[in-house]
Amino acid sequence: MDPEQADLAQRSGTPSDCIPFGMKIMKIFILVLIAVFSAAPVLSLSPAAPATSAEGQQLNLDEFPKLDEDDLPEVHQQFLDDVHWIITPTEKDVFLRLQSDERRDSFAERFWVVRDPTPGTPANEYFDLHYERLAYVEKHFGRDSPRAGWRTDRGRYYMLLGEPMSMKSLPNTQMAYPVEIWWFHAEPKLGIPPFFYLMFYKSYGTGEMRLYSPLVDGPMRLLNPAGENQVRQIQSSGANQQFGMPQQYDGEIGAAYQVLQDVDGELAQVSLSFIPGDSSALMGAQSLRSEMMIADIAMIPERIMPNPMWAYRALTGETEASVRFETLPMRADAIALLDPSGVPFLHYAVRTEGGRLNLIEYEERYYITFEVSGAVLDGQARAIARIEGSQGGSKILQADLDEEQARTLRRGPLLHMDRMPLVPGNYKLDLILENNVSREFGRAEFDLRVPGLRPDRLRTSRTILLDQFEIRDDYDPYGRHLPFQVGRLVLVPSVSGDFLEGGEIKVYHQIYFPTGATVRAAANYTLANEEGIALEKTVYVDPSVADRSGVVNQIAILDLTDVDTGEYRLTVDVDQDDRDAETFSVRVVSEDQFASPFVQAQSQTPPSDPRVGLALARQYRVLGETDLAIRALNGALRREPDFQEGLDLQTELLMDAGRYEDVIRLLTPELVQDPGNDALLVTVAQANANSGRHYDAIRYYERARMIRGDTPELLNPLAAEYFADQQLDKARQILELSLQIEPEQAEMERLLNEVLLQFQQ
Repeated sequence: MDPEQADLAQRSGTPSDCIPFGMKIMKIFILVLIAVFSAAPVLSLSPAAPATSAEGQQLNLDEFPKLDEDDLPEVHQQFLDDVHWIITPTEKDVFLRLQSDERRDSFAERFWVVRDPTPGTPANEYFDLHYERLAYVEKHFGRDSPRAGWRTDRGRYYMLLGEPMSMKSLPNTQMAYPVEIWWFHAEPKLGIPPFFYLMFYKSYGTGEMRLYSPLVDGPMRLLNPAGENQVRQIQSSGANQQFGMPQQYDGEIGAAYQVLQDVDGELAQVSLSFIPGDSSALMGAQSLRSEMMIADIAMIPERIMPNPMWAYRALTGETEASVRFETLPMRADAIALLDPSGVPFLHYAVRTEGGRLNLIEYEERYYITFEVSGAVLDGQARAIARIEGSQGGSKILQADLDEEQARTLRRGPLLHMDRMPLVPGNYKLDLILENNVSREFGRAEFDLRVPGLRPDRLRTSRTILLDQFEIRDDYDPYGRHLPFQVGRLVLVPSVSGDFLEGGEIKVYHQIYFPTGATVRAAANYTLANEEGIALEKTVYVDPSVADRSGVVNQIAILDLTDVDTGEYRLTVDVDQDDRDAETFSVRVVSEDQFASPFVQAQSQTPPSDPRVGLALARQYRVLGETDLAIRALNGALRREPDFQEGLDLQTELLMDAGRYEDVIRLLTPELVQDPGNDALLVTVAQANANSGRHYDAIRYYERARMIRGDTPELLNPLAAEYFADQQLDKARQILELSLQIEPEQAEMERLLNEVLLQFQQ
């Protein structure tokens, strides 16, 4: 067995082969896939292509009559209202062409299914979060408007972006009309800046809050008559001091900026640009970049659903062939533990009946296959990490067995164990185990508390019960590790809660001592049933035995020699800990009732592997912890300086952090080696643009344009740089070309009109 691919596989403690598939099993697996998907319709539909049916025939949408929204039944009008800001134009077009209420009902149901971040689980976090947002905007944003809250500007951007990280309200100031300033951290996948502002104001102090535009409105629109009078006084007195702005900024806008600075410094900055550190705004030219960002926000639905070919199935009457049943018996456990290296890992185990999984015989070998999937979600339903295969989707697992192993497994349980690195915090884990042929699945959900280093007070991990554990003398911190391995300690959890009569219950948890702790912790274990206490045990844990991270791996062994068979409650409580006492249902059973599982657990790279640091950096990025993400990634790159995935993420993180000079410094040598790399050219152009080097940004964008050709994604930011560089005629030409290529760009049309207006002036 190749040690780099070795699995932990055992039956009643006896090792057996359990290796990844070779070429033989690939043949079998292809047959399995054919069996699963042969009935499923397949569509091929690129964004630029006509709609295509399952048979490959192109669909002419004009052949399907299109209803007016007002002619729809009320329930379907309500659906379109509810999803107004998140449905893509293609999806809405298809919905209005559906010919029956049944198909519209099916469409509405499927609309949420395809957006579910944890497909297969009963909960749909995207659906729940959307309607939470909808309830919020109806309650808060419709008060000062005759329109429904979701139709207001604030309602629109709240529905698209969710709750801001902060909201600042300036309702009544001496010099300015009422404003609200929202500060956002955006998910990287949305294609907008990671950190930005939005601002809303009451035009002339009345009506509903509307979105402010740094370019179209400008700072003067925020000032009330008293503020405008102050601007005139500043201009007439010649006292137009710039408060950090360049000397050439001495016109009306500069005076308005000064007045707003006196009202609120953040208000003054946002009046010029929504993007923090937008140097083009501070150089006296109100950049187009804020307007570009607003246009990008409007495109969020298309980024979430870039190719909604599922909608065409509803139009043509084709149905999904994948029907799944939550009938697979499954028990699971999950725990977050600190590795001796200081890296936290989520370990999880799922147990099911081996006879309920797919078993195939091929050339006198037996192959069992199943799928595991899941997601770790934070309090905002963001997927921090996913359990998935290397190509995305469910993780397809397999075991290669001989005849005796296959026979044994068919009669007994299988226990699958795995792990992943996970940054500290509180999360929810959804876990799915599925028979990938019968489509039966089981599901479990856990609340996770992932520990950090050296807490401010005594804490403990969740408690797990063990089937067995082993202390390995050959532990190599830089070698491959197994799931549920913590240093030299290798654990096998007892997911079933069954323990052998006359044997032992092994109880494991980690205890985290704060820095400087001297007082012992008392861990109390009580086994009881309706007749009373069967046994009690207290173990005192001294902080002096903790590792350098303050962690003690505590295992208590409860002797069942004098305990009768039956059902019990096991209570675990650690004095001084903030966690409530934990209670477990356990059974003490006779030997003929006890089933030891076949354990499947593939070994993995150690915590020192750069890919672990990469995973942690990506998680921190989703959480908006850019500095922590950079720190985690820097550790990975120190170990492997040429780690390309890490280098790519490093550039993105430095851009997130506004460290544009570092980006230019890192990428310029790469451009010397690869001058035709258009992606590098665009990144360097963006970094120069953000640094206020508009001439250099234009040069790099134009070079990328020569390689990539003219696309709105490239032309629009190029137009913004020409505008910031005061080359208004070039900005006009580029915007006109962008609109010629893609006419459906409402925001760009508005920007072109503004450019034309300024050009004429």
